[in-house]
Amino acid sequence: MTQQTKKTKTHFQWQFNWKIILFVLFFLPVTVSLAFWQVDRAEQKNNLLSIYKGRAEAAPISLSLVKSSYAQSGNQIESPDYVRVNIDGKYDNQSTLLLDNRVSNGRPGYDVISPFKAVNGQWILVNRGWIAADLDRRILPKIPIITASVSITGYLYRSPGKQIMLGDDPWVKGESPIVIQSLDPEIISKKLGTKFYDFSLRLNASEIGALKTGWPVVNVQPRKHTGYAFQWSALALALIVLAIFANSNLGQVIGSRRSKI
Repeated sequence: MTQQTKKTKTHFQWQFNWKIILFVLFFLPVTVSLAFWQVDRAEQKNNLLSIYKGRAEAAPISLSLVKSSYAQSGNQIESPDYVRVNIDGKYDNQSTLLLDNRVSNGRPGYDVISPFKAVNGQWILVNRGWIAADLDRRILPKIPIITASVSITGYLYRSPGKQIMLGDDPWVKGESPIVIQSLDPEIISKKLGTKFYDFSLRLNASEIGALKTGWPVVNVQPRKHTGYAFQWSALALALIVLAIFANSNLGQVIGSRRSKI
């Protein structure tokens, strides 16, 4: 005669662990907010890339027409970022600036910033591109000089947000080139005593005076932000699962059902 052991059915019950609950209540909103923030960043980068592509395909316009073309539209002012412009004028070779902490293919260097005076008298800072730094930081690179009047084309650019400064720029009157850490037209206008346009001009690779050009539109691609959003979402889900298992007998319920299979 076979004796069968009668198994008691395990019912789901809550067994609250307040330490785990407090832990999850603190970190869950953080992970969820970070996930949404990364989604928002991805959308911003996609919009930025879309604007850049559209304006890169447009014909360049005169710098004097930019403000009128991108003036007030409705209740918002459209920014002329990445608008392609053409300017006639001359480089100022006496006030060359070297934007520090620029890296190309793993090698440190500078972006060469040359003041440029348009024929209508407007001054603008032209980013001519990257040049390698010497191993001895005291030795500054020699910058090619352009003395003739030229016609140049590039796109307008202004760094978003506050730029990181590793220290004060050592401005020395009468010296050129001067190493700087922030390409801020307002600050440079005060230092050089010349009113510069609100945006700098990033020079096209084929233009006179161009060095190594080709700046990334965004430092982090949208797909990477999407990946980060997925990771934060997965962590939020893991916290929820942790809270359920730590505050109930769900593990026992699952184990009892598996034993019956």
